Amino acid sequence: MPPPVPQREYEPCPISGEPIQNVITAIADPESGRPANFDSVIQRLAESEELQPNEGICYLGRGSFGVLVDEKGKKPRYYVRKRIQFEDEHEKYPWRRELSPGISRDYVPAPQRLSELYDEAEAVVADNGFGRNHQSIYLPKND
Repeated sequence: MPPPVPQREYEPCPISGEPIQNVITAIADPESGRPANFDSVIQRLAESEELQPNEGICYLGRGSFGVLVDEKGKKPRYYVRKRIQFEDEHEKYPWRRELSPGISRDYVPAPQRLSELYDEAEAVVADNGFGRNHQSIYLPKND
């Protein structure tokens, strides 16, 4: 298992000045690269866009947001009228890297050898049937 996420204090949100509530949902501020509260980003985008009463801001993924239009009718229908790329999707922010060592593309797994996971009582060395001796691990099925 990767090491746990380090506990640390982050600088206040560059948009609102409030403390970062949940760094896992934070979005990188395009000017400073620091984590910004998700709600602050939504509020900033809602203020900067001219939204109609049936429109709202939604997160699309990979640092982009959209102006979502809600068309009312027999069946509710939604579509994205405008896409807003808020953070650079190719930038690798150091504060985000430390949050996800197990799922980050930069994470290099270092698996343990099977011989380190099982002691000799659990591991049985056997012939593979082709006339050559190879070490193999036999784990009995527990029903």
